[in-house]
Amino acid sequence: MKLDWLTICAEGQTENCVSGYGLVYLGALLVGVVILAVAAYRTRDLSTATISLMIVGIAINIAVGATTTALRLPIYLDSIGTVLVGVLAGPWAGALTGILANLIWAFLPVPGGAGPVIAFFAPVAGVIGLMAGFWAGRGVFRLSADDSRVGGFVALAFGVAIAAVASIAVQQTIGFSFSFDDLDSQVRFVTIGLALVAIGVVAAWASARTVFAYRPGDARIRRDLTIATAVAAFALVFAVLRLLFAPNGYFSTIDGSDPDGADGPLGPLFGGADLSGLAIDDPLGLLGAGIVALLVGAGAWWWATRGENARLFPVWIGGLTTGLVAAAISAPIAAYVFGGVTGAGTDLLVALYRTLGLNVLQSAFAQGLTSDPLDKTISYTVVFLILGALPLTVRTMFSRGETTVAD
Repeated sequence: MKLDWLTICAEGQTENCVSGYGLVYLGALLVGVVILAVAAYRTRDLSTATISLMIVGIAINIAVGATTTALRLPIYLDSIGTVLVGVLAGPWAGALTGILANLIWAFLPVPGGAGPVIAFFAPVAGVIGLMAGFWAGRGVFRLSADDSRVGGFVALAFGVAIAAVASIAVQQTIGFSFSFDDLDSQVRFVTIGLALVAIGVVAAWASARTVFAYRPGDARIRRDLTIATAVAAFALVFAVLRLLFAPNGYFSTIDGSDPDGADGPLGPLFGGADLSGLAIDDPLGLLGAGIVALLVGAGAWWWATRGENARLFPVWIGGLTTGLVAAAISAPIAAYVFGGVTGAGTDLLVALYRTLGLNVLQSAFAQGLTSDPLDKTISYTVVFLILGALPLTVRTMFSRGETTVAD
């Protein structure tokens, strides 16, 4: 365990220390831990079984998160334990797990730890736990494939898609300019962002009351949910392939320029290797990713037509929205506190967006919107599979375990 970084930075010192404001920030996080613990206790979620589950969740977060950090992967996967606790033991216990995991990890001599970086993102981990508990309470882990309530999740996905299309249109026309020294550009950036969110909310609200307003027994439910599953699988696979194999994707950055392994304990393996040949030039790369994603989407459609498989779609929407919120919270922390460089594999994406002309905050937002929704969707899916493997008696040991039992 290392405590050196808890010293207050001297004038001109920038490494192995924390600024005075940073120390206050960390102190506020400890106060938040106490508040969350009291809230969880008062809601009777903080039982002996929950505390045991929280310990397991923290261990999962640190073990998997340290592995992805060491491998320099462009995702985190450090919130699987947080989501699991949030689902089974409620939002307060989930938030407490996320914050404690980050704070404990900061002191451990493992990749991504032994320093202030991961500790400063503890509020993000707390929000992830809160949202996991919220979505579990809304039934994302228990809805059947013909439940009329899935219309709300399909509508929410539609709203996110409309907001994404609108953001692309804005980027291609007026752009998302932002400057740390220009207040007008900052106000414009925030205003455009809020407007895009409003567009998505209105689209989701309107579609939920019209196109996706299902009644019990409606034959469209399973059909639409199956189509949505196929489209989501296509989008997920296409995003992963482009993230890895695009001309300026993840593999294009591993060019053997770090043979001494300065990027971490596995640096000699990845820094010394030249994997840039795996980056496929367009249009071949774009076409190949589209074909593979289309085949996977077709397979997902066939799979979703069987039994209750389509019920995974609400889980994906829970992960997607959690990732979007996490990106919005983490980007300012990454940009303002660490200049966009946090030591994780996502730094490669930040550097990539910087080369495209984006400033630090824009690059941090772009990286978050690239990595976080994908990361949290995968995490929610893993938790869904874990819950499916747990006996019913084990799940119902916890205060919110009934939210995982299918109707």
